[in-house]
Amino acid sequence: MEFEEFLRKKGLKVTSQRLAIMKVLESSSSMLTATEIFERVKEILPGVNFSTIYRNVELMKKRGILCTVIRGERIPSYGLRVEEEHHHHFICKGCGKSVVIEYCPMNFMGEEVKKKGFLPVEHEFVVYGFCRDCEGSGLKK
Repeated sequence: MEFEEFLRKKGLKVTSQRLAIMKVLESSSSMLTATEIFERVKEILPGVNFSTIYRNVELMKKRGILCTVIRGERIPSYGLRVEEEHHHHFICKGCGKSVVIEYCPMNFMGEEVKKKGFLPVEHEFVVYGFCRDCEGSGLKK
């Protein structure tokens, strides 16, 4: 799906800032913080300011265009979310690479959750570790 069409489908106006954010995230192998997104978008749109990027990132997250996980130091990082279904991640603690987990662990916990009398409305699942490159590179501590 084209970025313009995806933005419209999510009820957002197509702007150069939003398209640049999506292009930056599409070309990254890892999820990026708002500051990292801003630095890369500045290369595409030199006059852009951080607050514009931050506001757009948060709006795109709320509309389901971006997903987020918390990286070290409790800093949120963002990735492009073009699938309709929610998903989870493996995150490399060495290089920050993000790999989508193709299944939802909550599917295995459904009956247990019902037995406990709990109604989940949202959840997150992230596995932190080291990718093959970092495991053998000495970055693993």
